[in-house]
Amino acid sequence: MNEEEISLVELFGILKKRMGWIINATLLGLLLAAVFTFFIATPTFSSTTQLLVNRTQQTEVIQQSDINTNLQLINTYKDIVRGPVILDEVRETLNLSESHASLADRISVSNQDNSQVFSIQVTDENPNNAAIIANTTATVFQENLADIMNVDNITIISQAEPNLNPVSPNNTLNLAIGLVLGAMVGIGLVFLFEFLDNTVKDDRFITEELGWTSLGRISEMTADELSADTKAAHNKRTTRTAETRTRV
Repeated sequence: MNEEEISLVELFGILKKRMGWIINATLLGLLLAAVFTFFIATPTFSSTTQLLVNRTQQTEVIQQSDINTNLQLINTYKDIVRGPVILDEVRETLNLSESHASLADRISVSNQDNSQVFSIQVTDENPNNAAIIANTTATVFQENLADIMNVDNITIISQAEPNLNPVSPNNTLNLAIGLVLGAMVGIGLVFLFEFLDNTVKDDRFITEELGWTSLGRISEMTADELSADTKAAHNKRTTRTAETRTRV
């Protein structure tokens, strides 16, 4: 137990001794994260349109079976929206040069549990383009659904609007990651250099590890102490010189 306590003391002693390295590495990590976030990373924006699945009722009373059918259709619609039959027409309508796969990666379709409303969200480096692509996708899907599935039960209830607040990069998260990674790298370097440092640090290594007898210790002088001793020696020599001249 005592060895473990000593080891913890030594551990904190190492960290304290090289705390400057850790602080510098932490600040460097924060600086690199800030440079990447604010000057290198390209901000992306998202825009969302909402659609309602409302199956035509045979009666004025909405049946639970009709709601369940609508909910099941949403899962199918999610695949259709991101499929080539819809996105190829969107690319042609907007004269987009990117591939179907690239456009599909920027489109997500989602809905809340037990909700007949689902959303089409598009991300783009330009907020206006994101809104245009989202609205065009919703319109193309609505117009082609009757030919694809022989049903006409889609209503666009909310048009996408340009959102000027970027969804990425996440400034706070990136800075926090840079801060933590910088600190971890700094601590890792501290222990690495401490491990590689094979110099004798105290007399315990001589007496316990090598089994030799310690004949004495020379204390390390601080700059102030060294300056004071130098000044005292100089004053002493000056006094002796003056006494010698007086005798002469």
